[in-house]
Amino acid sequence: MCTGAEIALIATAVVGTTSAIYSGQVQKETAEVNAELARREGDAAKDAAVAQAEKIRKAARAQEGQANAALAASGVAVGEGTPIIINEDIIKRSEDDAYSTLLTGNRQRQTANNQAGVLQYQGQAAQTAGTLNAASSLLSTYSTYKGWQGGKTKSPQVS
Repeated sequence: MCTGAEIALIATAVVGTTSAIYSGQVQKETAEVNAELARREGDAAKDAAVAQAEKIRKAARAQEGQANAALAASGVAVGEGTPIIINEDIIKRSEDDAYSTLLTGNRQRQTANNQAGVLQYQGQAAQTAGTLNAASSLLSTYSTYKGWQGGKTKSPQVS
């Protein structure tokens, strides 16, 4: 039959073990949620960059049309010479801006994905630490119990 001290020792082991495992699991799940949020933020940044790049290209087409209309209204032949150079410059600058926007969006997405990986790693580490703490709690309890058994013929009483 177990004494009060042995029951308290067993209860301490159970609570410590359960608490350590639960804490590690909660930290892992929290990290996984945060990792998913980071990935979604990265995807949103990339999507926003794609949309912005399309707006830049659309604005460039409108600017090209306005330039052609202005040149044609002034009597300049639109399909040759300076008007072609102007249009090429408009398109080149807009493509540079669009590319820069897309590059920024991709970099933001990659940064978010890297952060997500770090968060998942931290969650796995927390879960491992919880499991190790649980094992430590059990071993500590066992050691305490064996110390009672080896040093005394009778278990200490809870006061």
